[in-house]
Amino acid sequence: MVFPNSYIRGWIMIKRLKKKGLKYYEGISKLTKTEKEILHLLTDEFLTIKQIAQRRHCSLQAVYKIIKSLKQKGTYNINMKKVEKTESSHSQRDVRLHGQELNIKILFQNSYYQQQLEKSNILFLDGNTIRLYKNSIEIYSGQSFYGKEADESEKKSLDYLERFLTMLEHTLKISLIKPRARNIKVVNQHYARGDSELSENALENRQRVWIYAQEDGKLCFITDDSFGFKEDETVHPITAKKDREAVDKQVNDWRLNNPPTISELAKIQAEAGHNLNILINAVSEQSKMVSGLPVVLNSLERQIKSHLALIQEYRKENITWRKLETKKIKDEFKYGKQTTLKDWNF
Repeated sequence: MVFPNSYIRGWIMIKRLKKKGLKYYEGISKLTKTEKEILHLLTDEFLTIKQIAQRRHCSLQAVYKIIKSLKQKGTYNINMKKVEKTESSHSQRDVRLHGQELNIKILFQNSYYQQQLEKSNILFLDGNTIRLYKNSIEIYSGQSFYGKEADESEKKSLDYLERFLTMLEHTLKISLIKPRARNIKVVNQHYARGDSELSENALENRQRVWIYAQEDGKLCFITDDSFGFKEDETVHPITAKKDREAVDKQVNDWRLNNPPTISELAKIQAEAGHNLNILINAVSEQSKMVSGLPVVLNSLERQIKSHLALIQEYRKENITWRKLETKKIKDEFKYGKQTTLKDWNF
């Protein structure tokens, strides 16, 4: 089995941190029978610490010890709320939300956090990498969240982050979550669609598709087959989710409705113009042969000529559009190499 370089580097870093004494968790452990029982009494029956101790015939210290363990495992947060876990089952064509990066301003800290910061400014927790700063932290998520659409993936991500941040708060003894506080910012995230026709087509043509955003020049769409998933990804820091929805809409239209291409539309337009010319000539010949042409035929001739003029205008607009698109593609090369899709068949 071959491990990626990032995994090897992470394993080496964990070894070094353990030698320095920084606390490291393998992941969120499963709850014991006692922990499940107390979590139920807290969140479902809303009992106090003293009432729980009386029902279970134990001391207050024992209850507090279990609650501390629940907080460290991320299943019970500071707002006296149970944190649900997310499902991990998915199919190959689901939307995969990954590569999340978060900047979080610390709302409260004590001397313990500063002591940990002096030992090391990096922490590995539940497959995520956390960089520690004086008044803030950065989280580089190693998790992937799957859903049929981008909204479902995002919801699972938010559920997990609530649980993970709760665990992080009690690991570092800091405060990160507070109602109505605006101290958390997502600075990067990728939405990938697996088993993608776009990615498969790019592989067949031995090309990669890179598209840059027109408004700021940042990379917004790529095809990726790094791990054999054949994914197309929307990667813009701000518009990744909206881009994912737009791409899926267009791809589904190609797959389900098989709309005509631009060249096919031009051919249909030319055939329609040719048929109109034949009809106009027939009407003209008829007018020469028949004296006193009815008003209805004169009106029809005017309508035909009007439609023909409209088609000529469409042709001119099509030529102008092609010139603008050609100029746009040339301008995009200023931001990097980019592949066009004009020869692809979907």
